[in-house]
This record gives sequence, C-alpha cells and structure tokens, in this order.
Amino acid sequence: MDRHGAAEGGPGLALKALGGVPPLTWLVDGQPVVQTPRRKAEWAPGGAGFARISVLDATGASDSVSVRLE
Repeated sequence: MDRHGAAEGGPGLALKALGGVPPLTWLVDGQPVVQTPRRKAEWAPGGAGFARISVLDATGASDSVSVRLE
C-alpha cells in the first residue's frame, strides 16, 4: 500500500493530538488517512521520505507538522 495508508504488517507511527473537538481527521500530505472520535490514531508509512501530517477537528481548526521518515 502507498505511504498514505496502512501497510499490512508494517510498523505503525502513533499520532496523538492535544485539544480539539472530536471527531478528528488525520491527513498525510493532504490525503485523509483516518477519522476517529479519539485523540490517538496510528498510521503505517509506506517507506522513507518526508511527510506532512495534519489533524483537523470538528470545528475546522487544524495543525500540522512535517516529518522525515527513515
């Protein structure tokens, strides 16, 4: 599977948010990955490189971070 979805059997990266109004929608490079009523989720990158991880809450508030995956 590509780096925007969960790769079967691959290690997951914990996603955690503080604050916000659930449900939270997690995006990687602008593509939705998971929507959850919890503040924690998991994403399995498909490989090394850079990714922009964003979270959007029910009110439209958002935050994001760029990460380098090795």
